[in-house]
Amino acid sequence: MARYSREGLRRAERVRTFLRTHIVHPDGAVAGKHFELEDWQWEKQILPVYGSLNRRGRRKYTRALFGVPRWHDKSTMAAALALYHLAAEPVFGAEEYAVATTQQQAGIVFRKARRMALADPLLARVLDTKRAIIEVRETGATFQAMPHDADTAQGYHPAFAAIDELHVHKTEGMLNAMISGSAGFPEPLILVITTAGEKRSGVWWETRRRWKDDPNAYLYWVGASDSDDATDPDVWRKANPASWITDEILQRQFHSLPLAEFERYHLNRAPQKGRAAIFTEQHWAACGALPVIDPERPCVIAVDASLRRDHTAVVLDQFDEQKRHNVLCFTFTAEDDDSIMGAIDHDEVGNLLRELASAYKVRRVPCDRAYFVLTMRQLLAEGLPIEEFPQTHQNMARACQRMYDAVTEGRMAHGNDPVLAGHVMDAAVKETSFGWRITKADAAAHIDAAVALAMAVDIAEAEAGRRPPGVLVG
Repeated sequence: MARYSREGLRRAERVRTFLRTHIVHPDGAVAGKHFELEDWQWEKQILPVYGSLNRRGRRKYTRALFGVPRWHDKSTMAAALALYHLAAEPVFGAEEYAVATTQQQAGIVFRKARRMALADPLLARVLDTKRAIIEVRETGATFQAMPHDADTAQGYHPAFAAIDELHVHKTEGMLNAMISGSAGFPEPLILVITTAGEKRSGVWWETRRRWKDDPNAYLYWVGASDSDDATDPDVWRKANPASWITDEILQRQFHSLPLAEFERYHLNRAPQKGRAAIFTEQHWAACGALPVIDPERPCVIAVDASLRRDHTAVVLDQFDEQKRHNVLCFTFTAEDDDSIMGAIDHDEVGNLLRELASAYKVRRVPCDRAYFVLTMRQLLAEGLPIEEFPQTHQNMARACQRMYDAVTEGRMAHGNDPVLAGHVMDAAVKETSFGWRITKADAAAHIDAAVALAMAVDIAEAEAGRRPPGVLVG
């Protein structure tokens, strides 16, 4: 542990005392309990930031970045420290902000602070807590949420600002606006809280790199190192110092998330090169057995259509009694000899669907109607069980999770189809409000067969569970 002066220790202890005395956890399993810092929070966050003083006896660090994995109560810490600065470091007319890329995200920190302020009798007397702003009655200092808008932020002058989830910030504008606006205060603090981003580039990566050697910035980053094995439970424990994150929780997350997502969220480590693939080559190869398609058993066919630059992919999936997905993949490109004026010939796609429907017991044919609606209407009129499968975040997050589970649990037989393998390995992970879904690893990637596979797996399992039919094409 670094050496701190007596005054530095006193000032850091003042923060700890304030938290344990006046801050009550607003939610979760510890809701209603006072904020007791764990050792890692005290030794790696509070003590260095508030106990390190310069030669003038002022706080050494005017900026701090806490990079910790998901579920380490980053927002709770930011909200608690905002109230500390508001009530225990009074500055007349001071401005404090919770900053994020959206008003809703910024509001998470503010709402936590608001509930904390209302829960403590002393803070309730000192602070005028309203729906959108908290104000110190005696000094006029305020705390409120601010959306990510660097242009309007130029006129603000924060004594304290908590910038949430820096990894989703597209530019440094807001961060720079908060830093420059705080310059007039003797002891400002710009606190950045984040987890690792999906690439080793962008605002979060550059800020972490620069602040590491900046004498006025404090960096605390906990997570797996590049040499650590992401599948090792000992590494998981090292990367997650919070006592409330148990080994059982990490085990569940490891088995339910793509490895790239598990690394980002729970090991706080971004991929070393670009975006990581969804599956390891070992997982995919383990499902390389030849598919066995029984003409007497029902199956589904999924279509992901395009016109020129991508592929149109068709995947047939027969879900057998062992809950294994037996899949066949067919793709069409604009480079095929029979393409029309550089476009994919969807008449040929329609003919393939007719052939498959005559050879197998096809129960459902989910399609994304983009680029394919005319062919879908023709097939529907002929009696094929065509249905629309909108590729919304909600639908694709569910479908991709089912596909991931089937592959990682060894419940698929794809016959080592090289085109399907290429599309699957070109797919990367994209976070949505409904969970993760696949996206292109880069602009040149082709993932149409992977998308069709996810749709087919989703509908095949839904059909086994007798989910109601989808939306018919009108």
